[in-house]
Parts: sequence; structure tokens; C-alpha cells
Amino acid sequence: MKKIFILILTVSFLICCEKNKPERFVEINGAQLHIKEFGEGKPTVLFENGMGSSMDTWKSIPDSISKDTRVFSYDRSGTGKSELTPSEKKIPFMVDELRALLSKENINPPYIYVAHSMGSYLARYFAIHYPDELQALVLVDPSPDKLYDGYSQEEYNEFKEIGNQSFANSSVGERKEWENYLDNRKYVQNAPVSDDITMVIVSATQWDFYDFHSQIMNNNKNSRHLKIDGGHDIHQERPERIIEIIRDLLDQSRN
Repeated sequence: MKKIFILILTVSFLICCEKNKPERFVEINGAQLHIKEFGEGKPTVLFENGMGSSMDTWKSIPDSISKDTRVFSYDRSGTGKSELTPSEKKIPFMVDELRALLSKENINPPYIYVAHSMGSYLARYFAIHYPDELQALVLVDPSPDKLYDGYSQEEYNEFKEIGNQSFANSSVGERKEWENYLDNRKYVQNAPVSDDITMVIVSATQWDFYDFHSQIMNNNKNSRHLKIDGGHDIHQERPERIIEIIRDLLDQSRN
């Protein structure tokens, strides 16, 4: 009996230690999803990766922000170190999995949601459907959903073929994100972000999506639209600017 009791205590201790690790795996929809949660304070800053990217895309930014508040980053299903769940790669399902992770790990609102490229579709969808949970939204060179509406059929087909070639050797999860990319924009089109949410859009100069980004800005008095010289991965080229933006929003939320 004593040995059994010691065994139970040991197992409980190991489970507790695993849960308290900043970087860990959490089961959602029958799959192990890779997360990293560290730092202390509110609001929590959520990081959403671009299409097919892992949390590593943010490099040192989450570490810097964790000195100021709690940080959450993760690999979506089938990307990075996360296993693929049975859910379709549709924006509502992806947001559902994110919310399941946050709930299971007791990472409660309010949030500042920072998203890059296609990840902006998840962030915008989140803001549209759960506005009371967000204090601010930072979209880093977000996908320009209205751009594709102006494509001719030839341009549309050419764009799809370029993407098909780019993701030909990618993982199943990464390919599925690409295959649903163009269709997924319908979940955020013509649905504005609440003016109660402070919104910062960073437009990089490489592809000059500035005009398309302007169309998704809201009218919050603290919202800003910034143009920064650099490529689409502007968060990697100019991490200090992204850190500055997030820290400014943290200061606003606490004053």
C-alpha cells in the first residue's frame, strides 16, 4: 500500500511539473498541440503565426514582452511541433482550437492579440466574435483579403499555382492552410472590428498593401496605421518596433 501511495504521489508530481513547464504540449481534439506560456501580469499577449509558420517566427519578441506581462504563443494544428487535429483548416475551427487551448490552460482574458500575415484572419475573426475579450489588436503586415477580389481569373489561377508549388513539400497541416487560404478570407470580409478595440496595423513596404490595410482599420481614437520600411516578415527585420508597439499598448491598458 505504501509503494502504491508513493507511486501515485510521483505520477501526480510529474503531471504537475509538466503542466508548469513554460513550453509544453496540450491535448486538443485528440492531438498534442505545442504551446509556450510564460511571464506574469495582465493583459496576456497572444501571438498568432503566419500561414504554415511556427511560433519561432516571432524570435525574441515574446521573450522581451514576457518581462512585462504574460505571453502565450503556439503552433497551430499541423504546423511546427503540433500534431494535426481532425478539424478543417477553416478560420472558425482554428479559432475554436485556440480558445480551447486558452480555456484548458486557464489563460483568461483580457488579451492583446498580435498576428502576422494570414494569422490576421484568426485575430480579426476573434475580435469580431469575442470583442469583450480583447483590449487591443496588432496586425503585422496582415493578409490583404480585398486584394484578391480584384484579380482576373488568370491572375487568380496564377496565384494559386505559385502557392501550390511553394507548399508542395510542406507538411499536411501547412498545405491545408494554403489550400484554404483564399476561401478563408470570407470569414472576415465586410465585418469590421469594434471601435472599442484599439487596433494597430503595421504595413511593410515590400508589397505595399497599405491601401488594402486602410480598409480594415476601425475608428478607435487610439488606433494607428503605421508604414515601416521592410519586407513581409517585418517583425523579424524590425523586432524593436513591434516590441515598442506592444509595450505602448500595455501602458495604455494599465493607465
